[in-house]
Amino acid sequence: MLDERYNPAPVSQPTIKLADLPEHVQSALEFALDRKGLGPVILQVTQLAGYTDWVVILSASSQRHAQGITDAIIRGLRGRGCRPLGTDGLTDHMWALLDYDDFIVHVFYHPVREYYDLESMWSDAPRVLLDLPAEVMDTSVLTAPYSPAPAPDTTDQFAGYDDEFDDEELDGEDAADGGTDEYGEYDEYADIDEDELYDEQVETEREDLASG
Repeated sequence: MLDERYNPAPVSQPTIKLADLPEHVQSALEFALDRKGLGPVILQVTQLAGYTDWVVILSASSQRHAQGITDAIIRGLRGRGCRPLGTDGLTDHMWALLDYDDFIVHVFYHPVREYYDLESMWSDAPRVLLDLPAEVMDTSVLTAPYSPAPAPDTTDQFAGYDDEFDDEELDGEDAADGGTDEYGEYDEYADIDEDELYDEQVETEREDLASG
C-alpha cells in the first residue's frame, strides 16, 4: 500500500518532472535508487526557504541500509565533482543529512522518517513528478514504531537537529578517522579502501541471508 504522504493526490501547481531537475539532484536520486532507497520525495523549496532550492527525502529499511545509501550518494557525487558542504547523522544513520547547498538530501531509517514527517511540514512545496515503479514508492513493509527519548531539539523549519550544519564534526576525533582532500578539506572517506569496504558489506549481507 502506498503511503499518501509520499504519494499525494495531484494539486493545482506547475508540474516539475525529474528531467527538469539540476543534474546533481538527479544523480543523487540515481545513486540512492541503485542502493534500493525507497519512497523518494523531492520538493522544490526555493520560495519557502532561504538556504536551499531542493529537498530530497528517502527511506531505508535499516541503519546499515541507510549507511549504504548515504555512502553511495557521497561517493557517486564526489566522482562527478560535487562534494557536500556539511553532513550530519553519519555516526548512527538514523537520520543522515547531506548539505550540497543548492539541494539537501535526507536519508532516513524509515520509522524515524515517519516520526518527523518532513513531507507534511513542507506540504506547500511543489513536488517533483518522479513517475517511479510502485515497488520503489511502497514503504508499507518498512513501518515500525519509533519514539526517541528524549526527542532531538529542532531549531529550523525543516526540523533539523540543532547542530545540523555545524563544522564541529569535522574536527577532533572525526578528523582522526579520515584525512584531507586536495582542497585541504576534511574527507572522512580518505583512508577507506572502497573495494574492501564493498566486499565486507556484501559478505555481511550474505551472512544475514544465510541466517535469516
